[in-house]
Amino acid sequence: MLDRLALPDLPVLRGERITLRAARESDIDDRLAYPIDPYEEDNYGSAWRRGWDGRLCHTREHLAAGHESAQPEPGVYPWSAGYDGHCVGSARLRVDADQHRAEYSVGLFVPALRGRGLGREITRLVLDWAFGPLGAHRVELEVLAGNDRAIRCYEACGFRHEGVRRDAELYPDGWKDFLQMGILQAEHLSG
Repeated sequence: MLDRLALPDLPVLRGERITLRAARESDIDDRLAYPIDPYEEDNYGSAWRRGWDGRLCHTREHLAAGHESAQPEPGVYPWSAGYDGHCVGSARLRVDADQHRAEYSVGLFVPALRGRGLGREITRLVLDWAFGPLGAHRVELEVLAGNDRAIRCYEACGFRHEGVRRDAELYPDGWKDFLQMGILQAEHLSG
């Protein structure tokens, strides 16, 4: 029987171009410099245009309140993605220490930086840490079936397609499928 994973403090992860680190107050200004794009936000889940208008939360007050209460629960690792001295996105790992598994998410809010391999760099940094020092057995995620850019990123980092949640979420233009993807420690280490 495996012991429960030890849950260390949030580490700083450094890549060639990206540094994953704890949130800073300056991240608020970096985020506010880029307006929210509803269609891009749709890739994160349907609540964006159905249940609320995220632009109402795109304010200094809302972001500062979230920053001040940013005491993550044990097993949740929220990183700000630093690039060229600015926050350009985020990554999150939610660890189930008893099952040695984690759920992963990533996003870049600077449109000009999408498609340049930064998502892959962020994902590889997180996977290296999750399967190395953390000791996870599995990392999994869900992605909107039409989010081709993200799917290519995850495939390039070794994630495999495991299933489809058909008509999983209701969007303004109808029901959408979500792909379930995962990667095992042995697959990451052999890749």
